[in-house]
Amino acid sequence: MKVIVCYPMKSLVPLFMPAGCEVLAAENESECFQQLQLFPLEAAVLFSESFAMPIWEWVPKLRSQLAGEVPMLIVPLHKDEPFIARIIEEMNLPNIYLLPANQGYSELSGRIGRILGMEDAVPDWSDKREASGSVYALLGYGAAGITTFCVNYPVLLAKQHPDKRVAVIDMNVEKPDLTQYFGLQEHQLSMFRPDLIHTAVAERRNWLGAFKRSESLHNLFYSSATSRWKSYEISTLLRILRRNFDYTYLDWGYCFPETEALQTLLLEVDHPIFFVRADPFSIDSAHRWIRKWQQTKVSPQLLVSHFDGAQMSARRIKEGVPVYGIVPRISDNRVFQSHQSRSILVEEMFPPRTYVNSLRAIAEAERRREEAAI
Repeated sequence: MKVIVCYPMKSLVPLFMPAGCEVLAAENESECFQQLQLFPLEAAVLFSESFAMPIWEWVPKLRSQLAGEVPMLIVPLHKDEPFIARIIEEMNLPNIYLLPANQGYSELSGRIGRILGMEDAVPDWSDKREASGSVYALLGYGAAGITTFCVNYPVLLAKQHPDKRVAVIDMNVEKPDLTQYFGLQEHQLSMFRPDLIHTAVAERRNWLGAFKRSESLHNLFYSSATSRWKSYEISTLLRILRRNFDYTYLDWGYCFPETEALQTLLLEVDHPIFFVRADPFSIDSAHRWIRKWQQTKVSPQLLVSHFDGAQMSARRIKEGVPVYGIVPRISDNRVFQSHQSRSILVEEMFPPRTYVNSLRAIAEAERRREEAAI
């Protein structure tokens, strides 16, 4: 693969470019534009510190001089990153991958390799198959147990169905707890956003490169997707996830503001699940939110957390809305201890039995629904 790299020190380029790339190195913008005129290229890796021109000039100019199918990877200085992201979005520039600032050479090499599809950088998914999986969008008003659910329930599900592929994706921009918990900084679906402009382009990508496989379960995968997504990206992403996984759980986080992307997600996802704490005010508010969406032919289900039968009846919770599950309250100290130690409750020697049993009940209800659908 012939790649142009614009970096202030040519001698350091081999330290971060993956093996298999035929590199044309340029140290400044004039050399870069000259190389573009002379050679047919298959990719471009551009460091913003190499350019003296204003960002709003060189980014669109370079994009226009490269063939539309040629990926353009930009490695920004920290101060340039938000401006370049804004220019790409406002000018609707295609096939540009904006990498994070402040990366080490090894980290940068891995990211470049995954985007370019280099064989030594992208793990092989030899058992990839056609699939028509289900995608679950988890959202709520906050502090309702989505993170704890995403840490524990997929583990239980993956163990019960070793022949099924389960994915957990952190899409919570404001509070990316799963990204921190599972160390997903190097496993970013957002890095491949340019692929989602067309389904045909997206289907050529080996999406495993954006996922971290569980160390203990071969069929459980994690990724981070904490970005401000566009509606068309959501639509394509859902199709890709259904093809690659049997069960996908998206931690969207807050259900407000109701952006275009969130509305697309609710309209197109297979199972929108609204998480709420088991107190009267939260339950009433969740009921109103669900009924509002039911008028648009969206059918969210309710998952009630922190349930205490002595304080509220299950019958009161289920009035007029479909309930996906009810999970009991776990003490704050118990949850904090689990998160601090990175332990998974369902795998502990002495797990909180009532909580684990409630997750098993959800899994069993899911199994019965699938059998009924078949």
